[in-house]
Amino acid sequence: MESVEINSVARGRSERRIATSSGRRLLALVTGATDGIGEAVSHRLAGIVDTLLVHGKSASLLSALAAELAPAHPGTSIVPILGDLRSFADVRRMAASIRTTFDHIDILINNAATAGQHPRTLTEDGNESIFQVNYLSPVLLVAELYDLLLAARCCRVVNVVCDIHRQARTIGPGFADSRRYHPLIAYAQSKFALAVHTASLASAFAESRCTAVCLDPGVAETKLRRKLVVLPGGVVSEAADNVLYAATMRPKAREFYLKGKEIVQPEPELLRAPVRRALEEMTEDVLGRQLPWAETSEAGPSSAYC
Repeated sequence: MESVEINSVARGRSERRIATSSGRRLLALVTGATDGIGEAVSHRLAGIVDTLLVHGKSASLLSALAAELAPAHPGTSIVPILGDLRSFADVRRMAASIRTTFDHIDILINNAATAGQHPRTLTEDGNESIFQVNYLSPVLLVAELYDLLLAARCCRVVNVVCDIHRQARTIGPGFADSRRYHPLIAYAQSKFALAVHTASLASAFAESRCTAVCLDPGVAETKLRRKLVVLPGGVVSEAADNVLYAATMRPKAREFYLKGKEIVQPEPELLRAPVRRALEEMTEDVLGRQLPWAETSEAGPSSAYC
């Protein structure tokens, strides 16, 4: 990413605005921005980008966030984006709304997630709710905004995952046998799918100046974590710093998985072409559309960076 003192910004030592070498205004989109890590990330990005799109499913919480961010960062345009990731129609409406106003996206942070509940619940689209919110809808959002990402010439997609994905053994939206369903297992599977998707997206970006990374931001004390496990988490601000680092660091060849601020070796399954192809085919079938990067995602994660 073309930037000025990008690493010092990521470490929180500077509020200096990120600037592209062309002078074009920098635009970032954060999903799940009204709570937890997403809210903390939004407070950091508001000081360093020109336009910040903050997404949430509650109109009142979005209004409160915008009212807090705008006066503190008068140089940044704050744009609330209302939408529920449990609905594909809502995701498409969000993307269409963005496309009518903006012609590029420099940073997309897919942070929104749900812990789900027991017994299993289905969305209006007929999918298990965790899998749709944590995987299917973020992928649909990237697909709907793909040309705006490429138009940025130097975009960054950050998919927030969790190391619990390493416990997943299968990928699928069905969970047909509700008697064997457990939200923690479903959560792990959704994050595994999102990590596999990141590997495919990073590969597709290989011939461009765009990059994609996935990040385990660390164990933070959030409402989502409290729904998943009883043990307390760490400081949310530290996890937010890690997300900002992932949005601005310079990945090298085949570096697409971060744990905190450290590049780590992903699960071998993430890099297996048959696994990625199977996931893409299943995803296209569920979404009812072709993924624009699917045909160019076979070579391995991108070696390009800005």
